[in-house]
Amino acid sequence: MKAIKYLLMGVLLAGFSATANAQEEELQAALNAIKSKSPEVADLAKTAYKKNKKNADALMKIARAYFEQKDTAGARLFANYANEAGKPKYQYAPAYLLLGDIESAYGTDGGKAAGYYNQAINFDPKNPEGYKKWAMVYRKISPSQAAKKLQDMKAQCPNEDIDAFTAHIYMLAGDEKQAYENYMKADITKLDKGQLNEFARCSYFTGHFADALRASEAGIKIVPRNPTFNRLAMFSNYELKNHEAAKGYIHKYFNETDSATFSEYDHFYTALIYQALEDKANMYTHYNKALELVNDSSMIKRWAIQKAVSDSYLKDQEFDKAIQYYNDMLASKPDVNFDDEEGLANIYSKWGEADPAKKNDHITKAVEIFRAAGQKYPIQQVYATYMAASTINKIDDNMKQSLAKPDYMKVIELLSSKADRTKGENTMLKTAYHYMMFNSYINKNVAGAKDYADKILAIDPEYKPALEIKNLK
Repeated sequence: MKAIKYLLMGVLLAGFSATANAQEEELQAALNAIKSKSPEVADLAKTAYKKNKKNADALMKIARAYFEQKDTAGARLFANYANEAGKPKYQYAPAYLLLGDIESAYGTDGGKAAGYYNQAINFDPKNPEGYKKWAMVYRKISPSQAAKKLQDMKAQCPNEDIDAFTAHIYMLAGDEKQAYENYMKADITKLDKGQLNEFARCSYFTGHFADALRASEAGIKIVPRNPTFNRLAMFSNYELKNHEAAKGYIHKYFNETDSATFSEYDHFYTALIYQALEDKANMYTHYNKALELVNDSSMIKRWAIQKAVSDSYLKDQEFDKAIQYYNDMLASKPDVNFDDEEGLANIYSKWGEADPAKKNDHITKAVEIFRAAGQKYPIQQVYATYMAASTINKIDDNMKQSLAKPDYMKVIELLSSKADRTKGENTMLKTAYHYMMFNSYINKNVAGAKDYADKILAIDPEYKPALEIKNLK
């Protein structure tokens, strides 16, 4: 009797094994057909479905295979089959994950994808994948809500590290400040090269250069030839005034990384480093290279580079080149303002003070620029006129020619009757009165000088030069 029993069990098990093998073969045939895009794929998938209609895991393999081949109809169909296979006992969370992936990749409604991921979370709250996918989709709607969802994940999955992933969410959303704050909570020793890349960039662009350097150096240990890490290490060292260290990265970046091309921004920053080290030859080489590469879509503008070159020449009192590049800057900049034009006047003024032989010519040019700027920018007319007067007075020894008189009189005309003068305007008006007071005095017009003294004292009762003139007999 026992022998018959065991024989019967063996037959049943053999039958089960044969059925299982057949199911596996049919499943594999369907998967191969999907991958190879066989013309028989529909029939093979249908056969696999019939043999596995209660096997949710097998049906999900078919659904995923369709998804990998970008066949969203097949993927959606078999994901729904897989979900039905789990009923009525349970909903099949992986099916909702795949339905969310389909909507995320090919749909137009991010909310629909998030809804599927939320279903996956509801039916399998201990699986972190649903939370992460929901957050990745929802970041486009609300990065802060995406971050909150990851906090929910942490409560259900305490072993998951959410700080770096939250930072990644904010980085994708373009919020570098929040990305930085979350990366700062993460363990830097556990970050991969992609996360370190983001940490370095968000640190640098939010002005946290020490952390940018720290992240870059950690990245270089993983991928020594990575251009981003070497580049940001160079830039961050410069911002931290570690100029020698920055110089060391110049060689590494340009000669020991896998970067195929170097940008105008790279050469501009390199010029700044050499400028800080007073290596003028290399500085100008890289400024010139930056000017060769810069274009309308560049992050740094041509006019900004030209301004930097002009400033460098001005520092070395190479005034002709300073003016050349400054004029190039004015021609390149689309929105030239009063400050820009004042800068050119100041170069001519400094050139005049440094070159006695041509002082009159350069100072006169500066004055012309100030006067023209006053007409061009009416809101700056008082200041421009005041600067014209102050500048031309540099070539009028002891006011002998009264060269500044017309401009100072214009300042008085513009400000004397103004009721709500600012502190700066009072200073300019007082200076104009001071000039006219002494101009009257040296021209033996004591009464006129006293009149201007009274006007000064109305602004500044303690002004000693005016008190001295006032007390003259």
